[in-house]
Amino acid sequence: MKNLKSLFLAVLTISMTALTGCLHIIEEATFRNNGSGTYKMTLDMSEMKGMMDMFKGMGGDSTAMNMGADSTSIQGEGDYTPPADAASPTENPMGSLGEQMSSVASTLQGVAGITSVVEIKDTSTFSFGYSFDFADVASLNRALKIINKDKYEAKVDEVFRFNGKSFERLKAGDLGEEMKKAMMENGGGEEGEEGSMDMFKMFLADMSYKQIYHFPDRAVKKSNNKLGEISEGGHTLTIDIKPFNEEQQKNKPTVATKLKLK
Repeated sequence: MKNLKSLFLAVLTISMTALTGCLHIIEEATFRNNGSGTYKMTLDMSEMKGMMDMFKGMGGDSTAMNMGADSTSIQGEGDYTPPADAASPTENPMGSLGEQMSSVASTLQGVAGITSVVEIKDTSTFSFGYSFDFADVASLNRALKIINKDKYEAKVDEVFRFNGKSFERLKAGDLGEEMKKAMMENGGGEEGEEGSMDMFKMFLADMSYKQIYHFPDRAVKKSNNKLGEISEGGHTLTIDIKPFNEEQQKNKPTVATKLKLK
């Protein structure tokens, strides 16, 4: 869906307006011995929203604030109602990007091997996404193929491999890379805009793309990913990538991971 790339760019612009680039993407999956499990993708924009609400309360620039959530439209855990003048996605990019993320749930309804599809749309914290159960790794890959084609116009055939004794997360379907690509294509890639690109990078240095993998029936023996952190007991591996952090990027971080399990 082409709209998603333009929404990514709009959110990046908002991060500069709100003086914070604290946008967090969390990919979390649980793999049981028989290959079944649960997958969850969350987009956490709570820190950006909090900063923007604070600016609005202090009488900040109305144009910048209109680009974000209208705090008067959020009541407790209720649904978010966009401002009446929010005619296009870029006028309310945070809400629109969140809707795009959570709407994945409807895309997965009826996919073989996929059950318990849940739409995550917490408007009080501005966290959006989706979760589902999968019968086996083949059905998980099938679901992710549909998501990548529908939302990111990306051709992805396989993301995960798991046979009980080994686990592999391929490089395909890297949402952090999709965001970087959106910025390059729409905002910072043209000659003469190097200063704009540097500013994007500065404000988004703390943005994170975290992968969390749980193995309740196994323990991680070894990981080939330099950023991989194994939990006490070995049942969870966490990888925290910061796509716009220049220091980390010097080491070429990647979502690609191979694990040996015991």
